[in-house]
Amino acid sequence: MPGPKNSLVIDVRSCSSELRRPVVFAVVDKLLEFDSHDSLVVVCDHEPAGLGYQLDLRKETRGLFEYHYDQRLDGAWVALIRRKSV
Repeated sequence: MPGPKNSLVIDVRSCSSELRRPVVFAVVDKLLEFDSHDSLVVVCDHEPAGLGYQLDLRKETRGLFEYHYDQRLDGAWVALIRRKSV
């Protein structure tokens, strides 16, 4: 899944499991803080369905982002987090 033109890419496969989500949400929170409409592409080694679910559960991010994910041919999973148009 190619990312949009203005997207940050974070590969969390080398992070310890307890750091992965905090790192992703720290970047998402900074995107909100700076009112950025850049997208975030997250590369991981497992299906990231829970990440999208948690994005919608957090009061800071609820309803503000679109979330899509797919598996690449090399087996890695790629998630796209994009700010919704208002």
